[in-house]
This record gives sequence, C-alpha cells and structure tokens, in this order.
Amino acid sequence: MITIKNLFKQYDNVTVLNDINIEVFDNEVFGLLGPNGAGKTTLIHILATLIKPTAGTATVNGYDIIRDPSEVRSSIGIVFQAPSSDDILTGYENLKLHSLLYSVPRHIREKRISEVLELVGLIERKDDKVKQYSGGMRRRLEIARGLIHKPKVIFLDEPTLGLDPTSRELMWKYIKLLVREENITIILTTHYMEEADIL
Repeated sequence: MITIKNLFKQYDNVTVLNDINIEVFDNEVFGLLGPNGAGKTTLIHILATLIKPTAGTATVNGYDIIRDPSEVRSSIGIVFQAPSSDDILTGYENLKLHSLLYSVPRHIREKRISEVLELVGLIERKDDKVKQYSGGMRRRLEIARGLIHKPKVIFLDEPTLGLDPTSRELMWKYIKLLVREENITIILTTHYMEEADIL
C-alpha cells in the first residue's frame, strides 16, 4: 500500500530523515516509534504531500507523492496531533462539512456520517457541540472525520497524546476496530513503547 524509497529531508543543514526505505502492506497497522523530534511527523507530512522530500520518493495506494499528489490526497485520511474540528459546531456538523469538502456523494452522505459516528462511539453525542467533548471524544471525532471519504490509508499522528490511561485504552480499541471494520491501512506515530507493542 505504501512504498518509501531512499527518502531524505533536510532543513538548512539539519537532516531530519536520512535514507528511509519502508514497505507497508494493505490492511496493516504500521507504527513509527521514536522520541519527539525523530522525524515521524515530517515523514507523515511528506506521505500526505504536505511537504516535499529533499530526495527520494514514495507511493501511496500506487500513486507517486511527487507526480500524483491529488490522487494521493484522495486516497488518505489524516489525523494531526492538534485537533482541528470546529468547537462551535456539533460533531455531526463537523462531519457533514468534511463530507462536502471531500465530495462524498449526496446519496450516501448521511449513511456514511452515521457509520463513522457509530464506529468511533459518538452516535449518542453527535448533536452536542465539540467544545462539550472530552479530549478522548475529540480525538475520536478527528478519526471519524479522517474516515468520512473511505480512504485506503489513514495517518494517525500521536493519536493518544494527552489522553488519560482509560481514554488511551479506548482509543486503542477503536484503532483495532478500524482495521477490522474499514479494511484500512494505518500508519501510526507514537513515542509510547506500550502503544506500539499493543497495536
């Protein structure tokens, strides 16, 4: 599903990624484990076509990140470290807006919104404003948003950062469910050894 070949990234004289070669298979959870500053988020940003590598290349779902960035973007979902859902909208409204941005066909839009809300356990709270959500609920909404257009790959950048132990375990449960229910490939960054081990 993802092939990374001889990937380098430099900022001025600092090498962030040095000759990275990785293969990730369909329906796999692939963990990028490392301390803060190790280049995990930079690699995700390159694979998501948000920044360009200094050298080397990669393909995502068969599309080259340099030559076919639009096709790569339509194949992926991404959940960043910092929440980006609108606080004054409800969970449902955030997902509706995102489904419009990703051109989810009108005839399946409502069904898809319900499916992802159910998947992440937020169906009961879909009409509450996001500012009323706990940290764990916000992270689950971000994942639902990343799934709305049925991507082949989802990038989860530190998905449990700042969550309490109970919320972290709940998030692990939902990540495992994603692989089983959505038939999706997940690239997960973490600096928690336990998290990498479990997932």
